[in-house]
Amino acid sequence: MNTEERPHDNNFNDELIFQALQSSPEPTAIYSGEDMVIRFANDGMLALWGKDISAIGKTLLAAIPELEGQPFLPLLQQVWHSGVTYSVTDAPAQLIKNGMPTIGYFDYEYKALIGSDKKTYCILNTAKDVTARRAYLERIQQKEEKEQALIEEMATTMEELTSTNENLNSSLKLLEESREHVRTIIEQAPVGIAVLQGPDHIIEIANPAILNIWGRKGEEVIGEPHHTARPELKGQPVNAWLNNVFLTGQPKINKEFLVKLRHNGGLREAIVNSIYQPIITMGTVTGVLVILEEITQQVLDRRRSEKDQQMLALALDAGELATFYYEPASNLFSGNPLLKSWFGLTADENLDLSLALNSIHDDDREKVTAAISESLRDGSDGHYFIEYRIKIPQETNDRMVQARGRVFYNSDGKAASLNGTLRDITEQKKDEQRKDDFMAMVSHELKTPLTSLNAYLQVLQRQASLAENTAQQSILERSVRQVRNMNSMINGFLNISRLDSGRMLIEKSAIDLKKLFAELEEEMLSTIHTHIIEFEPAEALTLIADREKISQVIQNLIGNAVKYSPMGSKITIASRKSVPDKIQFLVSDEGIEIATEDHEKIFERYHRVQNPQIGSIAGFGIGLYLCREIIELHQGQISVESGNGKGTTFVVELPIGN
Repeated sequence: MNTEERPHDNNFNDELIFQALQSSPEPTAIYSGEDMVIRFANDGMLALWGKDISAIGKTLLAAIPELEGQPFLPLLQQVWHSGVTYSVTDAPAQLIKNGMPTIGYFDYEYKALIGSDKKTYCILNTAKDVTARRAYLERIQQKEEKEQALIEEMATTMEELTSTNENLNSSLKLLEESREHVRTIIEQAPVGIAVLQGPDHIIEIANPAILNIWGRKGEEVIGEPHHTARPELKGQPVNAWLNNVFLTGQPKINKEFLVKLRHNGGLREAIVNSIYQPIITMGTVTGVLVILEEITQQVLDRRRSEKDQQMLALALDAGELATFYYEPASNLFSGNPLLKSWFGLTADENLDLSLALNSIHDDDREKVTAAISESLRDGSDGHYFIEYRIKIPQETNDRMVQARGRVFYNSDGKAASLNGTLRDITEQKKDEQRKDDFMAMVSHELKTPLTSLNAYLQVLQRQASLAENTAQQSILERSVRQVRNMNSMINGFLNISRLDSGRMLIEKSAIDLKKLFAELEEEMLSTIHTHIIEFEPAEALTLIADREKISQVIQNLIGNAVKYSPMGSKITIASRKSVPDKIQFLVSDEGIEIATEDHEKIFERYHRVQNPQIGSIAGFGIGLYLCREIIELHQGQISVESGNGKGTTFVVELPIGN
């Protein structure tokens, strides 16, 4: 210990020493006592601990409880007792910073300060956070990251090669300066790379990617002239290109070049992008750098996609369908030329969303906006369907259009776009109206003779009853029932117009399900003799519904099954509870199956399934539409199951109570 006297400076005291330590860029702390009371800690040390100034004055473990079980306190106590300095590098320590446990690595030193009595009076702790340094050294040592860095460097070099000749020459000079480094990068490059030297194009380097494209092994081609190593190129322009690049110093770039390559002892056609770049050393061309990328599959996929796009465009043109695209995030709205023409725009003009909305009829605009919002809503099924009127410039009458679309979602599950089609259904609606008017007229005209016929049959029934002619009574009863069915059919036609005007009423009453099934079974067996009609036993329960209309639905479904299934096949009618408060009716046949794309359409008004197996079967296409409307008025639903060679089953689900 140096005891030489020094000039006394009253201005230099302990406070200044502490200020100096406080200003030190290195984290510093001073402890005293065997429990290591923190007497001093500068800002650097407090930041390293993740603590504030309140730690000063506390024991080390009280201030930094997370050090419990770590070696720091025992080491400090060892230095306290021995007076021997302890230092270490890259030592781990678990600390809590911002409420989160973290593991860092530090170089630190515990230095005992010895008093005149040869005892330790305090310990000076200096430390340095080397976590970043350690992480850096570890990254340097990791082979995969080094290889990735080399690949990225090579990718940058490749990009420079294709940009300008000046950048390429600069990169090639760098490659010459570190040849082995470049060789490693070339070996790992994801595209094919080869280096050819001299006028004979001796293959000096060929990476695995280019060997795979060539269909060769390294030992077959390395050190050989290119034209000798690859005789399959005879008659193809590649060797001529190499000669020209070497002689002129001008690069040759090919895109989507068709070439025949060696494959399994024969030849295969491939599509490649290629760059033949002169290697210039001291102003002289010394070789050719070949960069090759096979894009056969990508080009074939693109061509298929283009063909599909062309077929889609033809289908859209043939079907006179307008297409639209809406992006909610940017409010971008666009459409095909047909859609633009409806709004008075040319194919080159931009379609604005506000223009499209303003073209919608005032009475329909709000419901269209609501339908779009519903399809884009979180939790919706993403389907969009609506019919509405639009005002066409230079046209006096509105057009009725039918919009169908589907929402596409991004990786976060949020709606990215709404894509769909618009179809002009103005004439279709006019046809439907003409059909409605015709059926209403015919139905009203048939009502009167049917009423009279029913009255005549009732008179005959009374006479047969008085004469006790049971055979005649049975025949008349069936005749009355058929008149009643005909009356129900006519009412079905009338119900279409009632639905349109909102005047179709449901008159609910208590229905004995077993009795309903018994009556339907008796009626179907007496009128249908071309098929095997099988009613499964119904459960004993009471259903609250409109008896006449539910009977009409089941009869309609049975009638459809008879129409579309072969003679002699079985039609099964069953009921079952789907959940405690709902009942299902099932009508199954062994007939023609319904394509999946028609499962929803068959319930649309006047829709007829287009199937060559069906041929021409009479019908207006309103039966299933009416069934759906009746069931929905009962707060129920109707669906179809068809496929797997098992025929078709219609399922009606109704609430049991009211």
